[in-house]
Amino acid sequence: MRKSLIVAAALSALTISSAASALDANQDRTLYVQAFGGSLNATLGRMSFVALGVDGNYCQYLAAWESPWNPNDVQLCILDELRTRFAPSCIRNETRDITTTITAGSGSQSHYCDGFNLKGEPLNDVTVLLGEGPFGLQGIVISQGAVPVVYPILAQ
Repeated sequence: MRKSLIVAAALSALTISSAASALDANQDRTLYVQAFGGSLNATLGRMSFVALGVDGNYCQYLAAWESPWNPNDVQLCILDELRTRFAPSCIRNETRDITTTITAGSGSQSHYCDGFNLKGEPLNDVTVLLGEGPFGLQGIVISQGAVPVVYPILAQ
C-alpha cells in the first residue's frame, strides 16, 4: 500500500508538463540526485539505451545502467516510454526527445529494472519514473527493500 501511494504521488507530479522533453535513445544520461532544489553533486550512475520497439502503448528501451563508482559494473533496466497521439512512432521517437513520460520497474508495464544506490551497490527491483520538469528530464528512483529509499533525480 505504501509503495502504491509513493508511485501514485510521483506519477501525479509528472503530469505537470513544460517545454522540456523525454528520451533521445542516442544520448546517454547521467542520473543526478536532486535535493533542496539543487544537485548534491551525487549520481546514481549513467544509462545508455538500445531501442527495443513498440509494446502496446509504449516504446521500450533496454538501458545499460552503469554504477556511479565502477563503469564495468552494469545493471539492466527496461524503460517504457508512453506513445502519444502526436508521437506514435517508436522509430522516430528513439532518435529525438519528445514530450512524454517514462517508467521502469514496479511502476511500468515491463516490471523489470535493476540499478544502483549512491554507494554504487547493486539494487534489484528499482522503480524509475521520469517526466518533463523545469530543468529537463526529471523524476524519481525508488529502491525497493525493507525500507524504500526515494531519490529525486535529474537525467542529463
